[in-house]
Order: sequence, then structure tokens, then C-alpha cells
Amino acid sequence: MRTNTLLFLFILPLICHPLQARLPEGFMRHDSIFSASQAGETSTPKAKDQFRRNFSYMGIPFIAAGLVVKGENRNFRTLRNRFQPTFHHEYDNYTQYVPLAATWGMKLAGVEGRSSWKELAVSNVFSAALMAGFVNTLKHTTKELRPDNSSNNSFPSGHTATAFMCATILHKEYGMISPWYSIGGYTLAGLTGITRQLNNRHWIGDVLVGAGIGMISTDLGYFFSDLIFKHKHTGLAQNASYTRDDAPSFLSFNMGVATAPSVLRTAELYDTEHGSPLGMYLRTGTATVVSVEGAYFFNAYLGLGGRLKVATLPVIADIPEENKRHFDLDNDLQEGAPVNMFLLDGLESDHLGFCDIDLGAYFSYPLSRHFQLGSKLLVGRRINADFTLNSLSRINPDIFDRQKVSQEAYNQFYKEDVEYYLQQGGLTTHELLHSTFVDEEFLHIRKSSTFKLGTGVSLTYRYKENAALRLYCDYDFASPRLTYDLKNSWVDEEGNREARSYSKRTPMHNFTFGASIAFMF
Repeated sequence: MRTNTLLFLFILPLICHPLQARLPEGFMRHDSIFSASQAGETSTPKAKDQFRRNFSYMGIPFIAAGLVVKGENRNFRTLRNRFQPTFHHEYDNYTQYVPLAATWGMKLAGVEGRSSWKELAVSNVFSAALMAGFVNTLKHTTKELRPDNSSNNSFPSGHTATAFMCATILHKEYGMISPWYSIGGYTLAGLTGITRQLNNRHWIGDVLVGAGIGMISTDLGYFFSDLIFKHKHTGLAQNASYTRDDAPSFLSFNMGVATAPSVLRTAELYDTEHGSPLGMYLRTGTATVVSVEGAYFFNAYLGLGGRLKVATLPVIADIPEENKRHFDLDNDLQEGAPVNMFLLDGLESDHLGFCDIDLGAYFSYPLSRHFQLGSKLLVGRRINADFTLNSLSRINPDIFDRQKVSQEAYNQFYKEDVEYYLQQGGLTTHELLHSTFVDEEFLHIRKSSTFKLGTGVSLTYRYKENAALRLYCDYDFASPRLTYDLKNSWVDEEGNREARSYSKRTPMHNFTFGASIAFMF
């Protein structure tokens, strides 16, 4: 259901933006830009035409993705804590404004842009006012707690909204002169959003929604400004057009869901060197994937590019009931006790996080001016974050059965621990037997890095010269060697704990289905 909703919201702009719009008589269409068919002939654009020219629909998928991914906020934050737990830098306080400073700097330097001085000032004021209104209204109504627990105004990210507003202003003013202005602006905006997460100030959903608000606010700001000044889109912007044979270079922001092997191949773990096996196997769910991708095309068919992808994969650890009963959880049997004091109930689930960095060849086949088929062949590295599975256990009632455990054995192996737990928790024996004990360091899977391959197919709809929507299916293969550190004995009096390590290469085949928004240049 969640996947269908995501895809529908990404496809929505295609429905709202038809391939061919009805044009006023005497005009011809150049994508979203119109010119008079007779030299010198001009006409005041209508509000509907101004809206179509200014509103890119690019912010809608960001907001939709942010709302959908909110359920995975804590899992993506866990990835941050595993990869960069001590990250703290304040450059995001400044990078959010750099694209706007560049816009005004070039204007002061005499570089001709889209707008006059008055138009630039008014459109920027409208954009900032709308962005601030949207952001602050949501912050004060949702009152979402920040990841660092510092305040209740996390959703959405104001820094990211500001950064994408400034980048969109730069894009509108100078993107027609060179696409590298747009690429530079949106790269800085993306860096700002990523840094807000790494600084533990925002959830991923906050950042995505903030980006969408920044872009939509700017589209509306320029729309209102053009209505006031009756902007006719003459000059530089008038020459904007594209054909099916143009090189489809792009920078895209992607979101999808990934399938994985239903069971991961794991190493066999034993309670002692030659003891009872744990018999654990890891079942996987559907991963949530967010990525940034870009390619430079030399012609309409061939390009080079890369992709940065992060994903969080839910993992469930299953253990056969018979193995749970025989597994020596605290080395009691090894030390001569008649039965285990603790019985293993299971392992708490966790999310396996990974980051892919890929480079390679990109291919495109233009079906028409608007539609393109694409594919790619990538090689790179997969970095798996380390993670821990906690054990859940309970007191074995057999230690109180004098037919199975003598009083002497009870006094020798169990009495001291039982009395400790009863006193610490203020529990009765009955309550103790129904308590759950959590060992947060029972099983640790180390961080690893491995070679990987990737490919995929896509269908792109280019609805503006510099904007497109894409549906894609990617396949990735990696075979990391996962190392498991098992600690089934609890901390001794000196604070030491024995660990045994096991390694196993684990093939991972991932199919990712998703949608993306792309800046074309």
C-alpha cells in the first residue's frame, strides 16, 4: 500500500501537466516557453500560462517522499549513528545561503539573468515569505521532537527549505545560461540537507519535505512576481527548447523500495567451541532506499556517471525452539550446573544498513521528445554498517524444581544471582519468572566493505527542458563477508566478556523499484 501511494504521488505531476497544452492563437510552443510567431508581436501572458511556465512540480515528489519515509526516520538515524556517530559541523548554517549570494553577486557583476532588479527582489521576497510561512506553520502545528531531543520543532527542516529555495532562485535566474549553475546550487542544497541529518538535528523526512517546500515556494514566488510585472519571458529564456536528440545529462534524487533474499546466508554460531549450535538464520524484509544519481551524456545515447545510495533493510533473527532450549546462554552448563539459569527466548530485530557508491556507463534511447528509455552498468563498493542483535531471555523455572536441581546445586550456581535480581527489582519469585532480560551486546555483526555490481532500466518523462520524472528498476549484487561476534557469556566480576568470532560470505541480490525527479541539463 505504501509503495503504491509513493508511485502515485510521483506520477501525479504527469497527469497534472499534459503533453500538449492549448496555446493562444498565433503562438508556437517551445516546451514551457512561448514566442510570438510574428516578429515584434507580444501579448500579456495570462495567469494560467504564467503558472504553467513557473511551476515545475519538482517539489511535489520531495514532499510525497518525505511523508512516506517518515515511518523510517529512526532507522535512517540509526545509520547515521553507525557510520558517523560523532559528526558535528556548522557549515550548513552558511551553505544554505550560498546559491542566493551567487545569484545576487552575478547580478551585481552585470551578468544578464532572467529578471530585472525589481523582478528579482519581488520574486525573492515572495519566495522567502511563502517558504517561512509554510515551514513555521508546520513546525508549530506538528511539534515534532528533534533527533537530539533539543526542541519540538523538527518538522520540516528550515535550513533545507532555505537551501532549496536559494538553489531554485539561482536555477531560474541563470540555469538557462549554463546548467552548471543549477547543478552547483542544488548540490549545495543537497549537502545542506545531508548535513542537517549528520548533525543529528533533523530526521530524513524533515529534510525531504523541507526541500520540497523550498522549491514550491520559489515556483509560487516567481509566479506572483510575473503576474505583478506581466513578465513576458523574453530575452534569454525565450530561446529555451529541447529535442529528442539532445544529450540527456541529469542529476536525480531517487526513492524506492528494495527486495532482498528472504534469508541471508549466515555463519553457524555455537555456545562453546564444540557445543550446541544456535541455528540462527536472518530473514529480511523490504528495504527503504534513498539515492542521488547523475550522469553526463556525450550524445543522446551514451554517458558516464555515478550513484550514491543508502538503504535500511529490516532483519529478523529466527532460532529453532529446540536450539533455544539447549543453548548455553551464560555458560552455566559449561561450568557444571545441572540446567541453564536463563532460557533464550529470541533475538530482537534490527535493521541492516548499507551505503553503495557506484560509477559506470549510462545508456539512453529517445522514444520521443518527452520519453526516454535508459539503462546503466555500474561497479562500486558496498559498505555495510555494523549492528547488534540483542538477546531476550527469562529465568528457567527448573532451577526451583528440587527434583531437577538439588538444594546444594541451587545454592552453588543460582542462589546468589536470584537474590540479586529479587532485591534489585523488588520482585517476587513469581514476577521474576515472568520478567524478560535483555542483553544488548549478545551478537555483533561487524562493519564490512565489498565490491559490487549494478545495472537497471528506467523510463523518463521529460516534461520541461530542465525537469523530468523517472520510474526505474535497479538490480545490485554484492557478496560481503560478514563477521559475527557472539557473546553468550555475561560480564564477569572484572568486567570482562568472552567473544567468539565467525565469518561467512553472504550473497545479496537486491531489486529496487522506485521513482525519481531529475534536473536535466
